[in-house]
Amino acid sequence: MILSRYLSRQMALKMFWVLLAFTSLMQLIDLLGASTDIIERGEGLWGFLKYIALRMPITMQHLVPISTLLGAALTFFSLAQNSEMIALRGSGQTPYRAVFMLVPLTLLIGIAYFILSDQIVPRADKVFVSWWESTDPNAGTKDGANAEPGDEVWARTTFSVIRIKSHSEGGRHLEGVTIYSLDQNQQISERIAAKTADWQGDGIWMLKGVDRYIGNDGGSSTFSMSAMSWHTALRPSTVLELANPQVSISTSGSRKVIKGRAAGSRSGDYYQLQLQKAYLTLFSPLIMLLLAAPVAAGLRRSGTTTRYLGFAVIAGFSFLLMDGILLSLGQAHIVPMYAAAWATAILFATGGSWVLLRLEN
Repeated sequence: MILSRYLSRQMALKMFWVLLAFTSLMQLIDLLGASTDIIERGEGLWGFLKYIALRMPITMQHLVPISTLLGAALTFFSLAQNSEMIALRGSGQTPYRAVFMLVPLTLLIGIAYFILSDQIVPRADKVFVSWWESTDPNAGTKDGANAEPGDEVWARTTFSVIRIKSHSEGGRHLEGVTIYSLDQNQQISERIAAKTADWQGDGIWMLKGVDRYIGNDGGSSTFSMSAMSWHTALRPSTVLELANPQVSISTSGSRKVIKGRAAGSRSGDYYQLQLQKAYLTLFSPLIMLLLAAPVAAGLRRSGTTTRYLGFAVIAGFSFLLMDGILLSLGQAHIVPMYAAAWATAILFATGGSWVLLRLEN
């Protein structure tokens, strides 16, 4: 128990300092790139502090896996360099046992990583996007008439496809709204074009300047009206998310889109993949521990510790790279969803376990 606490403390401290160093560096680079925009918004010092606070979660999200890998690898490297691993072996402990003692810590890191990715990051992203758009000095000049093609937002619910030319007021005011209603066969049965739409709350929008076209097998009709209410799963927060693809979505948000209780811009398979990706965060730190495990079997005098440290770093970055490639292929429907989400994790976890057992023997 004492040895387990000692190893866990060493790894936690090293991971903390690595994460702090990388996060500070990435935050500094990001802040330098956005400093002009913050100044133009007239936010002053408070704007810089707010930007750092809201962007920090997403920066940490990208760095937790590699920080876990380096924290574990540096812990084993330090033990080898200080001859502590030899002392452990002399007392009957093995590298396999030392790695096993760190499993509870990596599971706790996995839970914290899941909470960060699933709860903190999506909320921080929404607050950041809302603040960033509300302080945009050019926000008041945008409307449906002069909106650029890149400003358009497309959304999909269970029985409708929605096109929005532009939005303002944190997604509460829409310009140039076109609603294509779908029947049970996913064919267009009605088209509603409105000049503006304003959020009323409780899933209701007020459309103004409406032209309505209804078509079916028995004929069609077109009529106009000054205003009408529109009940939909589309929310202002959803508009901001769809207008900013980089905004993360939580598991609950993905489930709502899949069940038709919220609007999305992608197919149901995409949100299923996001769910699997979120679940993977629970096990990513454990996989990183397995990839760092060979360092524990290295010997200082033979130089294998440094060589194994290099292999561990390469393996960790390879895992992140291959995982990103497979997720992209899964989103493009080139690779099956579950294979895209889990194949890399299973492959590297199996490879790391095999290498550890081989070194143990």
